[in-house]
Amino acid sequence: MTKLDAKPLVSIVIPYYQHKEYIHNCVETIIDQTYEKIELIIIDDCSPDGSGKYVAQLCQNEKWRKRFSDKISFIHFEINRGAHAAINHGIMQAQGEIISIVNSDDIYHHDRIKLMVEAMQEEQKQFAFSRVSYIDDKNRDVSQINAWALAYAGIQDSTKDFPTLGFACLRFNPAISTGNFVFYKSLYEQTIGFRSFRYCHDWDFILQCLFYTEPLFVQEKLYYYRLHETNTFKSLQKLGVDDGPDVLKQYFDSVRCQKTINPLAPSPFNWPGYFELFLSHYGLQEIYQKSVYVNT
Repeated sequence: MTKLDAKPLVSIVIPYYQHKEYIHNCVETIIDQTYEKIELIIIDDCSPDGSGKYVAQLCQNEKWRKRFSDKISFIHFEINRGAHAAINHGIMQAQGEIISIVNSDDIYHHDRIKLMVEAMQEEQKQFAFSRVSYIDDKNRDVSQINAWALAYAGIQDSTKDFPTLGFACLRFNPAISTGNFVFYKSLYEQTIGFRSFRYCHDWDFILQCLFYTEPLFVQEKLYYYRLHETNTFKSLQKLGVDDGPDVLKQYFDSVRCQKTINPLAPSPFNWPGYFELFLSHYGLQEIYQKSVYVNT
């Protein structure tokens, strides 16, 4: 793995879609980061309410431009292309060695970028995510009272029940959201990027990265995920019904007949015997049997 600069440029990508009431708060928490070298890229995915114009005006704010040393970009799509396309486009424009994504209705802990970069450097990891706190539309912490928040916290807690984080990734997305992803741009360039899955392009991407690197789970709560009526968190209950089998098959395609770059990635080569028992225990044999060899 290429060694990072002591203080690498971090490109923060915000896929934006009609979150006018939240976007200012989101960017302000990026402005307040204790880490200095940040580039900001906002992609408006053709918001039908025209609120992209509001965001474009915000990007001309002198305070914003000064904070990012004029490394601030606003891109408007003329047609709606989906969150995955907005993220991919933003990453393609990024100049940073590290990419950090944030949902336009979520916010960052003020030390998030500093602590994530330090952890990645110390552990020599190419992909990382943190624990998550949950807030409502008024920025109030609902981590202990909201049923969805408690369920998501349970998902992150359950990662300790697996032999590696990679095996946990075969059951769910332990990062909870794309917005919690931090990764090397060079790692992204080895993958196909974010694919057009309707519900879980985030889960698909973490599994793509798993072929190359073992993820790092930073235990501090550095990402604030907003639970409100207009986000898509409830759609995750359809994960196993719609996108789930296809996402898993794509991963199994990549590991079935070749060794992975990541020696800990769940595969028949890295975990002979246990891998097959894992598939049987969680009822994944049928999906695995449908997989075919793909030269990643």
